[in-house]
Amino acid sequence: MKRKILKFSAIFATITSILLATGCTDEIEKDNISKYDIVKYKWHLTKFVDIPNKIEKQPLQNSKNVYWIKLDDGPNFEGKAFSNTINGTYTMDIDSKSISFNNINSGTACELYDGDKFLLQLSMVQNLHVSGDTLRLLFNNKMNYLQFERIK
Repeated sequence: MKRKILKFSAIFATITSILLATGCTDEIEKDNISKYDIVKYKWHLTKFVDIPNKIEKQPLQNSKNVYWIKLDDGPNFEGKAFSNTINGTYTMDIDSKSISFNNINSGTACELYDGDKFLLQLSMVQNLHVSGDTLRLLFNNKMNYLQFERIK
C-alpha cells in the first residue's frame, strides 16, 4: 500500500512540476515579426528590469497617461514621461531586432518620479523583443530592459 502511495505521489509531483514549468513561461516570440507589430501602437511602460541583479521595478506614480511611447511609420516617435511630452526619431532594423532612439526632446518642466530614468534608459536602448502584447526595449548588452504593454 505504501508503495502505491509513493508511486502516485511521485507521478503527481512530476505532472505538477511540468504544468508549472510550462505555465509560467513567456509567450514565444514570433520569428517573423514585422515593424507593423510595433509601429502605430501606443506602448505603456510597465517595468524597469535589471536582469543580473534580478530587480523588476514598476515606475512610480504610473498610469496609462504617463510613461508611454508611440512610433510612427518612421522615423519619428512621440510619448510622455511623467511631467513632459517627448518626441524624437528612431531607427529600427526588424531583422536584427535592433532599435535606437535619437534626438529625444522633452518639455522644460522638471521631471518627477521616474521621468528622468525613463528618458535616460530610452536613450540607451539597442535591441527589441516582441512577445504578444509585450515589447521589451533592451540596453546595456541586453542586461537591462524597459518592458511595455500595448494599449488597445
